Amino acid sequence: MRKDLKILILFFLISIKINAQKKISTNQGYVENNKYFNEIPYEDRNGKIIINLQIENKSYRFLLDTGAATAISEKLQSLIKVHKLGNIKMTDQSGLTDSLEVVSVPEINIDGIKFKDIPAFIAKSNSDIFFSCLEIDGIIGSNLLRNSTIQFRPQENKIILTDKSKNLELKKRNAVQMIVTQNQSSPILPIKLIKGNQEGNEYVLFDTGDKNFYVSSNRSYTQLQSQVDIYDIVAKSIGTFSVGFFGTANENEHFLLKIPNLKIGNIDFQNVVAKTTYDENSRIGSDLLKYGNITLDYKKKRFWFESFKKEETIELTEKPWLIEPVLNNQNEIVVGIIWDESLNDKINVGDKILKFGNINYEAMDHCEIMNFTSKVENSEAILIYQKKDTKAIKELKLNRM
Repeated sequence: MRKDLKILILFFLISIKINAQKKISTNQGYVENNKYFNEIPYEDRNGKIIINLQIENKSYRFLLDTGAATAISEKLQSLIKVHKLGNIKMTDQSGLTDSLEVVSVPEINIDGIKFKDIPAFIAKSNSDIFFSCLEIDGIIGSNLLRNSTIQFRPQENKIILTDKSKNLELKKRNAVQMIVTQNQSSPILPIKLIKGNQEGNEYVLFDTGDKNFYVSSNRSYTQLQSQVDIYDIVAKSIGTFSVGFFGTANENEHFLLKIPNLKIGNIDFQNVVAKTTYDENSRIGSDLLKYGNITLDYKKKRFWFESFKKEETIELTEKPWLIEPVLNNQNEIVVGIIWDESLNDKINVGDKILKFGNINYEAMDHCEIMNFTSKVENSEAILIYQKKDTKAIKELKLNRM
């Protein structure tokens, strides 16, 4: 489900795909504790889950990202003892590629649970926006979690880490069988996309590093569209809306889709609006946590979603805006995609966004924008922007679609 113009700039997605050219498995290491059941508070930073942990008896802040492998900043690498494992060519969710160093961290202590010899990528300085703006030192990924069960309890702003899912007294009949990838133990969930009597099955990455509800990969969309009639195409446009680990994605053709029914386990989400992306995987993001508790049992490959209201049908009602903003490589908020073709003679991709409604982006730096929580609630708002070619200041009334 798409958010308002403000929230859409926060696509700082950290999912990383390991290129098969060189094999260094991140699925190494172990948990020293035999039995554990720990409740750990977290900070919700605009849909990002941030926890405190200890390395070498010092406290650090880490983003918890189920769609990523564990990573640490270059600064943290310089402060702790690590063992070098090599380098791997990586591709981020925006389709950009780079080579990253991989090290082994002797111990990561999360509330007394000791994770030993955990492989971690070293984040280069070009990813400083994630670390400096979120004030984090690293990322906890699924490769660290692969021997545990983790439960997200968003109403309490806490997670539970335990050695066995049976400690949570969940009903087995409500579990969904998931896939755990070989390269970094990423959790892959089965979902159903339904329109009338047409039904498509898809496997999606559950990615807490992504603020969205559902994003469709272009590959999956093309494949399913050729087989079943399950999508309503709301709009299509050329542009970019995402920022990955290595920078802003290149401009490509994207579709804005409406799916009448998206089913996760026994829960039906109705009127889902999603964009297509050139990432290899479709994703369910942290927006799912608005609707219920989520549990991942990595060892037994099971997933639970428990609706807060115990309802089996949830309608998504918020509509997208006519344009998509993006944070460019100069850390400026600009127009990334224009969904409404009638606006093409008024505004262009790359025009700088200054104000939207009562939100003054011109007065903020990129970190303030990233951590800003207010949004425009109305169905229409005034956009003030600067033309990228003439530098003229323009005003435009925008509506939701």
